Amino acid sequence: MGCSCEKLQLRTPCIIGNKADTKFAGTLTEAQIAIIKQNWHALEVHIANVGVITYVSMFESKPELIEVFEKFKGRDIGDLQSNGLLRQHALKVMATIDKCISRIDEPKNLATLLIETGVMHNTYKVPPEFIQIIFPHFLNAIKPYIEDYWSEDIANSWTTLFRIMTYYMEIGMNKGVLDVTLTSSHAERES
Repeated sequence: MGCSCEKLQLRTPCIIGNKADTKFAGTLTEAQIAIIKQNWHALEVHIANVGVITYVSMFESKPELIEVFEKFKGRDIGDLQSNGLLRQHALKVMATIDKCISRIDEPKNLATLLIETGVMHNTYKVPPEFIQIIFPHFLNAIKPYIEDYWSEDIANSWTTLFRIMTYYMEIGMNKGVLDVTLTSSHAERES
């Protein structure tokens, strides 16, 4: 990568209204970033399937979540699959993950994207605690496509990325339309 940085750290000296939140969001090492990018490249041709498998698995384990999605209310999983609504939404989510991975080397831009995504989810009235529910289903959905080289390092890399994603989305969801600005020291690379 040409960067001598060992770790990517995301912190939030994020100013929300008049308060600063300095909670630690997570750390991705350069090795983890490389793993995620390599995995994503291998997964791109299967992305629609990964998205649908993720949501089907999530809805099978927690059917009540279907009602959180305005377009899904009152429908069963089979109906969602046959009419294409599930695939359509899954592709939107996968596109957001793609944007995150494309910004993974730009922590401030990544955090901004995720906070904005959280604000958008707030307008849909998605409870913040629901965001993290999708992750184990996503991890299980990608595993078959990269199973030949699956490792604990891969699982840890994706877990760390999703922790970061969840953290910033929840900031946007919890703060809603309040003024959320990132200070210039928001995301730092440390050697």
